[in-house]
Amino acid sequence: MRNFKHSVFFVLTLVIPAGGVSADPWAQQMVAAKKINFGVIATGSEAKKRIEVKNVYRDVVHISDVSTTCGCSAATTGKQILQPGESTHVEVQMNTQKFSRRKDSNLIIKFSSPRFAEVRIPITAYIRTDVVISPGLLKFGEVEAGSEGAAVVEITYAGRADWNIVDIKFSNRNMKATLSPPQRSAGLVRFRLTMTLNGSATAGPIRDLVTIVTNDQTNPYVPLMVGGTVASEFTVVPRAIDVGVVSAGKTAMKQIVVKGRTPFTIESVDCEGMTDCFKATIGKDARVIHSVPIKFVAPNRPGRFSEQLIVKINGRQELLRLNVTGTIVN
Repeated sequence: MRNFKHSVFFVLTLVIPAGGVSADPWAQQMVAAKKINFGVIATGSEAKKRIEVKNVYRDVVHISDVSTTCGCSAATTGKQILQPGESTHVEVQMNTQKFSRRKDSNLIIKFSSPRFAEVRIPITAYIRTDVVISPGLLKFGEVEAGSEGAAVVEITYAGRADWNIVDIKFSNRNMKATLSPPQRSAGLVRFRLTMTLNGSATAGPIRDLVTIVTNDQTNPYVPLMVGGTVASEFTVVPRAIDVGVVSAGKTAMKQIVVKGRTPFTIESVDCEGMTDCFKATIGKDARVIHSVPIKFVAPNRPGRFSEQLIVKINGRQELLRLNVTGTIVN
């Protein structure tokens, strides 16, 4: 077995040439990306890219649809309603199972409010057929915080008999790569790549990129996505609350539930952006589940707000966060 030390490398880039987006100026201002370039990717690999859409206006923006102009790619969006200042992402995924070689298409983002408009962003990719990765993603699944995880893929090459993998590069300091010796037979070269995740990884989604470096001088790099989740010891539901429309000086009541694997106590529930506006009733007894009533007192700050409530657990460094929104009127 061969161990590769942690190193930093970036292959997939977001190329931004001038004039790549087709739209009226109003819509263009909300989308920074001008082109989505996947570069060279392997057959069977999972290839996704995200672009940000940000509402830079005072009006509420509605994304009515996202699509692509070719079956070689597909698009989804995180949310469709954007309040002033809010952002979301549009994710584009290439179909590397059914398509191969050079593929060009367009991402289309349509807006219906406060007015109709659309943005077209060119997509380009080259899906190489001589390298096949199975499964197409280094998937850790759900790993409990503090525990180790592992993900394995098989890499198969058809072509030169002397083809070899010379390095594995990645930027996540909590990961380690182990590559098996090559198996060569009938014109094929096979490797098994194992990525391990140590117990120091912080809670949250795992979304990284591993680059397989080969001795192929024409196309030496094979990108491979890494996915999964490090599950927190604690969870809070709901992940977002809306206090509704509240007059300045008036109150609104909401409730959150905080869960843990073992009994715990809550130290505080605060909102840094609106200090003293949220009052939480916190129990003193250690429990696995805490129901926490929260009283919101609207300040004299008319308008729509979007903030974060921060839940701090006694004896833990990890902070739990949930979004809180509402509208204050005079």
